[in-house]
This record gives sequence, structure tokens and C-alpha cells, in this order.
Amino acid sequence: MEVTKLRAKELRKALLAGIIKVQDLKDELNRINVFPVPDGDTGTNLAETLLGGVNILMESSSLKLCEVVRRFSEAILFTAKGNSGTIVSQFFIGLAEALKGKESINTSEFAEALIHATNAVYDSLEKPVEGTIITVMREVAEYAAEMAETEKNFIKFLKLLLEKAENSLAKTPELLPKLKEKGVVDSGAYGFVLILRGIVEYINTGKIELSKVPAKETLRIIEEEHIEHRYCTEAVIKSDKLDKKKLAFVLGALGSSLLIAGAGGLFKIHIHTNWPQKVFEVLKQKGTILKHKIDDMIEMNLKARKKEFGVIVDSTADIPLDIAQEYGINIIPLQLIMDGKTYLEGIDIDKKQVLELLMEGKTHMTTSQPDPISIERTIKEALSKYEKVVIITLSSKLSGTYNAIRMVASKYPMVYLFDGKMASLGTTLLALRAIEKFEEGYDIENTLEYLRRVQKKSFFILTLKTVKYLIRSGRISNLKGGIAEFLHIKPLIVVNPEGELENIGTAMGEERAFRKIIKIVKEQLNPFQTYDFGIAYVGQSKFVERLESFVRSEFPVRKLIVNEAGPLLSVHVGPGTYGLIALPVF
Repeated sequence: MEVTKLRAKELRKALLAGIIKVQDLKDELNRINVFPVPDGDTGTNLAETLLGGVNILMESSSLKLCEVVRRFSEAILFTAKGNSGTIVSQFFIGLAEALKGKESINTSEFAEALIHATNAVYDSLEKPVEGTIITVMREVAEYAAEMAETEKNFIKFLKLLLEKAENSLAKTPELLPKLKEKGVVDSGAYGFVLILRGIVEYINTGKIELSKVPAKETLRIIEEEHIEHRYCTEAVIKSDKLDKKKLAFVLGALGSSLLIAGAGGLFKIHIHTNWPQKVFEVLKQKGTILKHKIDDMIEMNLKARKKEFGVIVDSTADIPLDIAQEYGINIIPLQLIMDGKTYLEGIDIDKKQVLELLMEGKTHMTTSQPDPISIERTIKEALSKYEKVVIITLSSKLSGTYNAIRMVASKYPMVYLFDGKMASLGTTLLALRAIEKFEEGYDIENTLEYLRRVQKKSFFILTLKTVKYLIRSGRISNLKGGIAEFLHIKPLIVVNPEGELENIGTAMGEERAFRKIIKIVKEQLNPFQTYDFGIAYVGQSKFVERLESFVRSEFPVRKLIVNEAGPLLSVHVGPGTYGLIALPVF
């Protein structure tokens, strides 16, 4: 059989075969991931990058080859994760540029496109490192240009390229001492070979087959080591006049592994840095940030050392990120919907943005429970670090979050769900208490029983500066809310032992509300009992420091966490809200 032209139909299915190959062997790619940092995520990042383009390949049956490649490249630019994912997205952007206007291609045109794509990848890197995915890309492209002069049959041509790619992959340890030291090939380069392997198998057989994963030692080739730049920071920006060289000069001073991918006004930036917010500040000056994320590579480095117990909370726990990182707590993001667009709490939008929009009052905001994909992703992430996991959620009486998580978690026998019957930092304190009991030797069942007892003895009180946000969210009627606003009435609310909000009184004005809270707390808590405390607040409040001073002067304090509440709580209670949570220590 001879195939001299490659068209959209064959390319779509061939790329799907390559994506499936990567997806099927992503755990193996994670296992051998040691460069640039041993964070064990190359397979996951590359798989998720490519999955972003699957819908394009499935739904573009009527498009020309050039349009398929262009749309696929744009889609995976948005979903690109990590070094290898971003490099692969740039490779396909370069491929799309070279194939512009083409409905079909021969081997010579394909070779030219590979050369262009590889050059685009090298141009996007601040400091190209040989012995990685870029070496395999370059050597395959150069070999393609040589072979295309005589080989016109795509089936034979692609087989030759795959053979060259595998030989190039096998030599990566000779070029990169870190790989040789660990006895592995470069994981990103292996991922590229897998894409090509899937393509070749489909072109040759017309079938898409799953790989057979060899039985190997399951421990990843990862060890704890010094990581110079802690945060893997990524963003997608829109800019019509971006000078990539000037941007590289500025960002290069903030970290390492810098990669600026993209063209035509859409760019993906990847960098390892200790100052992710500074990176975002620079990017905001260059264009509009459409998407961004930060991964802690030290935490990711620890995944290989699997522990027995772990904890997950949802994002309404308002857990400080440094505490989540220190204790290895995973977070399931809830959803914030603004003017019809959905954002993941703590990922796509931050507290400051939400507060500004809330106070402006022109943006329609609602909240929603976490989506199944985010829930499952977080569970899998936790199970990669822990043998058993407890998920502690926002009270089921306040949200559908508990039930949404239960539907997904029920598929995992090593995942245990606990209705925290709390909110905000109350959930965080329960999570920390669970970890404490695990470390004391409690098993899962005894830990859950302990959490039930301490939750029953907990105390959570809050007050609002204004009820207008409760009116907006439909929690109280316009009439009642209007009267309360007019009379400057401040509600005093507790989360009762059943996890329900209960109005226990009101006060005329903020100062009187604060004094009432002090009075109630003194009545409810034992001055001789040791407590863990949390103080959550929305926006700035002059009462937070006073509340902290009161707690420290009146009670034995073992732990006190003060943190600003996240966007989800802010939408319902508004700026100026603050609350106190107490969990007895026993």
C-alpha cells in the first residue's frame, strides 16, 4: 500500500492515536520524570495538554488539513501544562504556520513543516537544553528533510522517522548527565516519541490501539532535592504587539526554564520562579491574561513518597496556601459564575478581583458546587500521594458540595467522605485535626469518629457589615433586607451543630455587633479550655485585630489562623464580614 498524500481525515485520526498512546503511558512518563525538576508530572501534563485538542479532532471532519492543525494548536495552547506540554503546543503552532492554506501534503512538505515547527520551538526557549524533547524534534525534522528527497510513501516515511526518533531518544542520557545518573531517558522526549508512534501505527494499520505497559518498579525515579525555583508558573495572554525577545529579557531575570510559545496574538508563557505574582504583573503590562496557574514543585516532588493518610478540603475552607502546602492538603475548587462565565475558585480568579467587582456592583455573580472533573482530578492527585484519603466538606446544609463530591468519591474505596457541618476556617481546622490524629496513630474510622465529636463541640459565629449581598444572593427578601439596611441592623449568625445557619440576634451598628460577639463568645466558651481558633474575614475590617487580641487574652490558644475568606463566601456575605471559629483541644 502506498500513501503519497496526507489529508485532514488521516491526520485527525492519527493524532488521536498519538494522544491515546500518551494517555495510556502517562504514568510511565511520570515515573521517569527527572528534568528540569523531578516533580513526577510530565506524563500528566503532556496528556492534559493534548486532551485539550481532542474535541477539535473529533468535530472537524469537514475542515481542511491546515484548519485542523491550526485549531488543534490553538486549543492545546490554552491547555498546555509544564515544560513538555508548552513545547509541544509551540511545535504544533509552528506546524500550523508552515501548513497554512494546504488541504493535503506530501512527504517533502511535511518535512519542511517539521523544520519550521522545530525552529519555532528553539526560538521560543530562552536556554535550549539538548538531551530533551527538543533534541528528538530537531533530529527527526532534519532526518525528515533528508529522507523526503527519495521517500514519497508516507507509510515508509513515517516509519523511518519513528525509528530515528527512538534512536534519538535512546541517546538522551548521553547528552544530559542527570538522565544518565538515574538510568532513564528524557520523559518529555519519550512523550513526543509516543505521539509519533501512535501516528505511525494508525497510518500503517488504520487502527488505534492501546499500549501494553511493561511491568516495572512502580516507584518514580524521583528523590527530594534542592529546587532553586519553586513555582512552575504558566499563563496564556492575548497581545497584538508582544515582543518575545524583550519579554524573555525581563522574565529571564525572575527564574529559569522560560518558554514563550505562540503566535498571531496568542501566547503561552512558562517559567520556573520564586516570584509568580511578579511574573503576572509583568504579563499584565504586556497584554490581557486569559488563563494562569501556579504549581508548587516542592510539593510535587514529594508525591513519590506515598504516605498512608491524606486530607482533601473544598475551596470554601479558605485554607491558607502555605498551610495546605505544609500539610499536603489538596483542594477541590468550587465554581464562581460572573456574567455567565465560569471560574474555578482559587485558580481562575482571586479574592481581590472579586471584591472589587462586588463593591462596584455591576457584575452578576452566582456560585456553584464543584464540577465532577475537578473533583475526580483532585481525588486522583491526592491518591497519588496517599494510600487513603479523607475529604472534609462544607456543611451539606449550606451547599450541594457534599453530595456532588459523594457521587464521584463513591467510586474510590480508599476515599472517605466527611460532612464537616462547618464553613470557611472551621473546615480547615477540622482538616488539621484529622492530620494530627493520623500522626498520633488513629486509623480512618477512629479519626472520623473523633471529628464528629469535636465538630459537635465547635463554635462558629459571624456578623455582616451589610445585608445587601444576602439580598442579591436571595438568602433574604428585599423587604427584610431593606429594613435592616435602613436601620443599620447587623445580624449575628452561628453555624449550629447540625451545620445550619442560625440567626441568634441583631445589633444596631458595627461596634455594638462586635461587643455582642465578645459577650456571646465569653458565654459559650470555657476560659480554662484550650482551643484552636480561626478568624475569617472578607475585605478589610477594623474588628479583626481586636477580635484576635480578645481571643489571645481570654483563652488558652494552641493555634490561631487568621485568613481572608475566598470569593465564594465573599459573594454571599460581602465585604466587612468577619467571624470566629473555635475547636476545643482534647
